[in-house]
Amino acid sequence: MPDFRVSCQATASLRALSAGVALVSLIGAGCSHTEPQPAPAASLNLEALEGGFEGAQRAIGSEEWSRAQASSAAQPSSAATPVQEVPREGPLLAATRLATIVYKRPHTDSARLGYLRLGAVVPRDEQPTSGSGCKGKWFAVKPVGFVCTDDATIDLSDPLVRATSVRPARDQPLPYRYGFVRATAPQYLRLPTHDEQLKSEFKLDEHLAWYQEHFHEVQRVILGANDIPLGERGFARLGLTHPAGTRLSTQLSPIELFGADKPRGEIPFWLKEGRLIPNVSDFQVPEYALFADRVRRKTGLSFIDAFIAESQGVSRGFAVTVDMRLIPTTKIKPDTASPFHGVELTPELQPPFAFVLGRSATSWKLLKGKDEAAVDAHVPQRSIVPLSGHVRVKAGQRFYQTARLKTAWLRAQDISVVAPPLSLPVEAQQGQRWIDVSLAQQTLVLYEGTRPIYATLVSTGKDRLGDPKTTQATPQGTFRIQSKHTAAAMDSEENSTVSGGTKAFRSLSLDGDAAATAARLLEAERAGKRLNAEDQRRLLNVKKGRHPEYGVTMRRGSGGYELRDVPYIQYFAAGYALHGAYWHDVFGTPRSHGCINLAPIDARVVFQFTEPSVPSGWHGINVSEEFGTGTLVSVRE
Repeated sequence: MPDFRVSCQATASLRALSAGVALVSLIGAGCSHTEPQPAPAASLNLEALEGGFEGAQRAIGSEEWSRAQASSAAQPSSAATPVQEVPREGPLLAATRLATIVYKRPHTDSARLGYLRLGAVVPRDEQPTSGSGCKGKWFAVKPVGFVCTDDATIDLSDPLVRATSVRPARDQPLPYRYGFVRATAPQYLRLPTHDEQLKSEFKLDEHLAWYQEHFHEVQRVILGANDIPLGERGFARLGLTHPAGTRLSTQLSPIELFGADKPRGEIPFWLKEGRLIPNVSDFQVPEYALFADRVRRKTGLSFIDAFIAESQGVSRGFAVTVDMRLIPTTKIKPDTASPFHGVELTPELQPPFAFVLGRSATSWKLLKGKDEAAVDAHVPQRSIVPLSGHVRVKAGQRFYQTARLKTAWLRAQDISVVAPPLSLPVEAQQGQRWIDVSLAQQTLVLYEGTRPIYATLVSTGKDRLGDPKTTQATPQGTFRIQSKHTAAAMDSEENSTVSGGTKAFRSLSLDGDAAATAARLLEAERAGKRLNAEDQRRLLNVKKGRHPEYGVTMRRGSGGYELRDVPYIQYFAAGYALHGAYWHDVFGTPRSHGCINLAPIDARVVFQFTEPSVPSGWHGINVSEEFGTGTLVSVRE
């Protein structure tokens, strides 16, 4: 029977299968030891974590539990979203819009180099400069470009700047805290009274009674992406640990899971007397409005803060979204995303090798002289098995021979094979960085020249090798990174607020009226005709692959759902991107609408690997001569 054991050269994972994380295995990797070493004091203690979590669940809201947790509140969390480090020298500028554009030149018709997210602070020149299209002033910012103070301020004491000081944690796989909407909820602009909640939320009393009964199960989390200790390059491997005192996701209170820095959080200054800051969401309402739009079930949300508030004797949690709206925490479930990740390639671990996909995968023995194969032994899911390169077909099935145990074979359907392409791009011979994606095998490999340095599983378009013009497949070919975004919203079709185009050239499935509207708008654009505001929105929808009436006469999100702040998006073709996926854990299986989904840990690795890099304080860039050439992405069968 083959011996599938954890290797010192394997990728690091949490040390407990019961936590939902498969330990990675190798067959005879040729290292000095093949058993996991004892966990140091700062490493995972599953029993302690589970006990701590259950204790928190049972006592949430009680004074006794609050006092018990008070001493640990100051300890760092592996999933914390930090307050940004503001530059200390020289004059500064802060973004006051969700996306404050950085222009190439000081006029609004200039090329857009990138953008800052709300609250971001960057260095600027001392004096403004002349320009056009800006009612305020133009300032040059570092390292390049110009920003208009219509969408920014040089007053860092502005309440909006102070309120939005929590920035995406680019040093972690999940840059924000995340959760999914369990029941349709209003997105409050200020703290509602209990009576206002009763008027705004359908059958609220019934909902709160249900929540009280099911709280323990619906707010439970498992160890996730931000719980894996990472090295300097973002790679995970055995032997890494968190700093002493780090608290993992299963140790946090439910309010902390939504972004609070204390077990019960604290009402922020801008909400203590009404609302001190303006509505910055794209859903505009009168100043007196209680909430700005509702959020639908299944929507993925990102959060920067949370707290418990009391009204009329009723306590309830509220989470603060990135666009400064409040969601009742009873209607959202915290999510920690998949802890899966790829493996750093070393001299001891080089292609070809296989990622084992299924939970029930086994090794096989090929019966000599017969067109048959017999089950040999179970192989752990997501284990890594070096291959010899020999392939056989038995009983109509394809088998790959393992490298160190010649009698053990793996079925093709149970594995994803990491192997070099038949030919390397010219850029590889020139020593450049590049990315190799195999649609057939659902793998991604990072290369530095001709040397592979990292490999992982991905989820590409669900139609795998189909025609992207007519199916939900990822296009094949050679591309370059066109733009990079720390996080941005996507809908259920993977259309994004920052995509700049629809996926491939696939025609939309529209009814007669909608198809006619789309054709009219595209023809008007070609003819240079001026469109009214609603038609401009319709045309933008068509270009993003949406129904033209989406958000105009059709409610936003109807027929699908929204995923806010999808992490580490990198577009390589119109509407197609490499990006993290916090909503599934089936990497190695095609399931997207054409994009290349990565586990959050891997998405950050790839984001850091590619060129150009996003400047400090910026949220995203468009690749241009100011930043250099985008990294090559090769997508093949």
